[in-house]
Amino acid sequence: MAQIAKASKSTAKKEAYQKKQEEGGKKVLEWIFGVLVVLAILFVVYSIWIVS
Repeated sequence: MAQIAKASKSTAKKEAYQKKQEEGGKKVLEWIFGVLVVLAILFVVYSIWIVS
């Protein structure tokens, strides 16, 4: 019975860690895409400024 409780605890910890990692990964992706969008806008502005 103690092994089942131990395994259950371990599984719960693994699931909590996995959820935490997933949320962190989503935040990183959002930041990366946000920075890419800002850089794209700056490049467009720069391109228009150079051409004119």
